[in-house]
Amino acid sequence: MRLRPIATVVNGAHEDVDDWKTVESKLVLREDLEPGLENLDHFRHIWVIFGFDRKRGYSLKVHPRHDPSMPLVGVFATRSPKRPNRLGLTLAELVRMEGRVVVVRGLDALDGSPVYDVKPYEEEIDY
Repeated sequence: MRLRPIATVVNGAHEDVDDWKTVESKLVLREDLEPGLENLDHFRHIWVIFGFDRKRGYSLKVHPRHDPSMPLVGVFATRSPKRPNRLGLTLAELVRMEGRVVVVRGLDALDGSPVYDVKPYEEEIDY
């Protein structure tokens, strides 16, 4: 499977942030995909699938939240970016739409990260 980014994250965050919930990010969609955003603004939250494109390698055991005082656990039991496929998934608050720009809050992706997909959060499906 080949993934092509549909958008790029713009938020000014060049390193990890203490509280991502406060960070507002713009997902700048490719021009050719703008029609695909129709009606996305009907939702309060969206799933954002993005790439940890600056991370190299992976670890099968990690300390949760990068805290060495916590015991090592399997990477698949954490939200660590040190994953075999370097994919991130975040449920972000949809703040507003500006043409082909989707503004979200709470996305834990660094500035310039590739976005591979967005999907609406639907409570009855995603409970």
